[in-house]
Amino acid sequence: MPSSLIRGRYVVCHAGSETDSSVIIHDGAVFQQDGVIEDVGLYQSLKSRYDADVEIGGSNYIVIPGLVNSHHHGRGVSTLQMGICDECLETWILAGWGRRPFDHYLMTLYTALQMIESGTTTVMYNHGQTPASGLEEDIAEVMRAFKDSGMRVAFSVYLRNRNRVVYGDDQQFLSGLPADLADSLGKYLAANSISVEDYFTIFGNVHRKYGTDPAGKSRVLLSPSNVQWNTDDFLQQTKEYANRYGTGIHMHLVESTYQKEFGLRAWGKTPVAHLNDLDFLGPEVSFAHAIWITNDDIDLRASSGATICHNASSNLRLKNGIAPVNILLSRGVNVSMGTDSTAINDDDDMLQEMRLVKNLHREPRLDAPAITSDQVLRMATANAAVPTFFHDQIGVLEKGRQADLVLVDLTAIEEPYLDAAISPVDALIYRGKIRDVDTVMIGGEVVLQAGRFSGINKEEITRQLREQLARPLEPSVVENRGMVQRLMPYVKRFYGTWHLGDGLPHYRYNSRS
Repeated sequence: MPSSLIRGRYVVCHAGSETDSSVIIHDGAVFQQDGVIEDVGLYQSLKSRYDADVEIGGSNYIVIPGLVNSHHHGRGVSTLQMGICDECLETWILAGWGRRPFDHYLMTLYTALQMIESGTTTVMYNHGQTPASGLEEDIAEVMRAFKDSGMRVAFSVYLRNRNRVVYGDDQQFLSGLPADLADSLGKYLAANSISVEDYFTIFGNVHRKYGTDPAGKSRVLLSPSNVQWNTDDFLQQTKEYANRYGTGIHMHLVESTYQKEFGLRAWGKTPVAHLNDLDFLGPEVSFAHAIWITNDDIDLRASSGATICHNASSNLRLKNGIAPVNILLSRGVNVSMGTDSTAINDDDDMLQEMRLVKNLHREPRLDAPAITSDQVLRMATANAAVPTFFHDQIGVLEKGRQADLVLVDLTAIEEPYLDAAISPVDALIYRGKIRDVDTVMIGGEVVLQAGRFSGINKEEITRQLREQLARPLEPSVVENRGMVQRLMPYVKRFYGTWHLGDGLPHYRYNSRS
């Protein structure tokens, strides 16, 4: 691998915290050798000291650490494109049962390329539950795609082993359906089930194959899907396996108000408090969403060291609300960022996601909190690196870290004028677009340069997906969609009896009196 000197008018070494600005070198450079950063400093100084094989960038670029998407599912062709419009989470998930089958390699490669185009170099990828008989083959295709893209991946498969139709016992719910609908639904659930024993067996196999090389680009984590979808026994076994294998746990939590209400009904306390009772919380655990949390829940998260993965676009699109990010950050919780493969512009553009987060968490009134651009960039870099278990290798640009970095062209960002008082991080967050991402380097390898991929033809991948998805709908898909359509009124009736309460908000955006 050739050594390289990467130059920028600004080199953002380390994104800032709630109190500190980012560490930025003006007219700086990064020198990498064999995929590892050897030095960071002033361009002229590094140029005189190192004889790099290649020089990249120039005086019109900002160099930032590679972005980390800390919560993502493999939906390269989006759910909307697959015929599933945004809805309330609980019914949207069921509608997803009517999604078409797809080529796991092509779909994963496509979504990886989309992420790389916006400067994402690492992803926390949460794979959907499928029957055990073909799961390892699907995983092999997913991992092959990430390898071919050059991207780092923290991989997990989620498991749901209860309450899969509504937040209540499956068999009890089925007993209230017409016999033929209950029969169809029962067969669907059985065909898409995996036992706890099979789950941990497959995890062990996948971890040995992909997760044991400390110098590699993959990590393998565990994933209970959510506390209402998993038994306490499975959650405790997951914790034991994580300790045994020295790996992380990634799961959804209190994404919707119905999920919070489930905890109050089931245990008389919030889901976070219940997990605390199980000794489940800890620094190896990351939770996606965490919207419907109380002040006590936040204190538990902060003291445990667990990470919250914020997914602003998905939360808005699926009618779940807004996570209290300002409060989480002020209490010392590690908050990261992800697109949940449901970004606001229906792709996986982390630049747009950062801009949305920056503007969403600006509470009204002069004295109200407002997240800074430096905090947002940190959420997408150093903070997001923590739950991936690449945390000591990526997320910042410093000696000894992996050479994962992005060069963003400032031309369009500054056109026709940008006041010198505007910080480069503010300029990036407020004005940066995919078109401005010039070069993406992962482990010292240039995977995107001048907006073009190295060794991969995205147009060909797109063409193959287009041809596959142009075929007539599969009979099984037509059948599943019909089943879901019949099922929906019963699901809505189930939740219609729930009283969700009127708690005080963390943020106040308007008032009716």
